[in-house]
Amino acid sequence: MIVARIVETEAYLGQNDPAAHAFKGRTPRTDPLWGPPGTWYVYFIYGMHHCLNITVEPEGRPGCVLIRAAEIFKESPDRGRGPGRLTRALKVNRTLSGIRAFDRDCGLWLREGRAPENVSVSPRIGIRHATEKALRFFEAGSRSVSSPRPPQALEARGCV
Repeated sequence: MIVARIVETEAYLGQNDPAAHAFKGRTPRTDPLWGPPGTWYVYFIYGMHHCLNITVEPEGRPGCVLIRAAEIFKESPDRGRGPGRLTRALKVNRTLSGIRAFDRDCGLWLREGRAPENVSVSPRIGIRHATEKALRFFEAGSRSVSSPRPPQALEARGCV
């Protein structure tokens, strides 16, 4: 069994967010986004990486959180840094999409863990639209976090 602690996420605000998959409407691929809160949404990007998201809005309203990085216990800190490395380490693929994250029979589930000591906020990374929105949350100081942004860069962009 692999145990990991989430240390970096990004929020996607549904149909009003140009960076969100739900922005262009419901499709067979994005259907899990409209599911009940706690539903996994997994997609394949750049022909090489899976990305793991969890729905957070009431059923029928899309909105999710991308899990960007996690500290994988008993592993190198780099192993869970970034969405592609994380899903490879956890053996996540699209077969998980649409499954409830609190169902222990699904192979990947959430449970309560230690709260982060110091949460920092920055704009989302790796996107082309709505890049000014401060919707990336990460545990400052974690070696598993991808591309941390210095606070002065956020102040200059008016994001703090």
